[in-house]
Amino acid sequence: MPSEPRQGPSLAEVQALLYELMTAPAGVAPALAARGLAADALDGLIAGDHRLGAVARLDLYANMYFFRILDVLREEFPRLAAALGGDAFHDLITDYLLAARPAHPSLREVGARLPGFLRTHASGQAGGGRPWLAELAALERTHRELFDASDADPLTMAALQGLTPEAFATLPVRLIPAHRLLGQAFELSAVWEGGGSPEACPETLLVWRRDATVHHRAVTTAELAMLRRAAEPVTLADLCQVFAGARTETDDEALVAEAFQIIARWVDDALLTRA
Repeated sequence: MPSEPRQGPSLAEVQALLYELMTAPAGVAPALAARGLAADALDGLIAGDHRLGAVARLDLYANMYFFRILDVLREEFPRLAAALGGDAFHDLITDYLLAARPAHPSLREVGARLPGFLRTHASGQAGGGRPWLAELAALERTHRELFDASDADPLTMAALQGLTPEAFATLPVRLIPAHRLLGQAFELSAVWEGGGSPEACPETLLVWRRDATVHHRAVTTAELAMLRRAAEPVTLADLCQVFAGARTETDDEALVAEAFQIIARWVDDALLTRA
């Protein structure tokens, strides 16, 4: 009885093999050898010619894969790349792609896990002298994410000035969607502006987008309480009460005036929208 013809690899098996080879850090040939495959194992899958064989052709794609992602991440994390230096950033991204291979079709998501990865990577741990790198990466990633966040019509000062005192106090507002609060263990302004290493100084950063630009700044404990409350619909009068409750002073008029100053700053920064 004639033997059945030998079945070749399925499409899924071919795709898995090619992906593994293209993402191997040492190159296609060493990755083939590590699987116990000969150098000509790809000849039936990839057409070569007298200029480039199958392995060399796949190596072209492997190089394109890595360096395209490296360029994307260098653009998304310019301050992290500058703090590490070119070679160290290259090595970090190599380790990152091995530990967290991209699973999303969009390059926009390729850096989403890098801040978390840095918290366990040697370059971002206390022993490496720069435990603040993960926080720097988180701030840069937040800038990237908020650039694409949902829009909202900001509340304007002209609209507020047209309200009666009662309507002003009872106006329901909330923060725009394009904002984030980040707790930090280091004061990052120096490294963000191109200076030296940051000081260990716990702070909370407000990060938000105004028009097409993302900003961030540190906030006080009292303003932080207001920001957390304004994540949900709240009246302006209630925001003033939240501010007063976070302070120890007893001068009600002074507290209300200071709370209104913060609200006015939020309006100038396009942080508030009608709820």
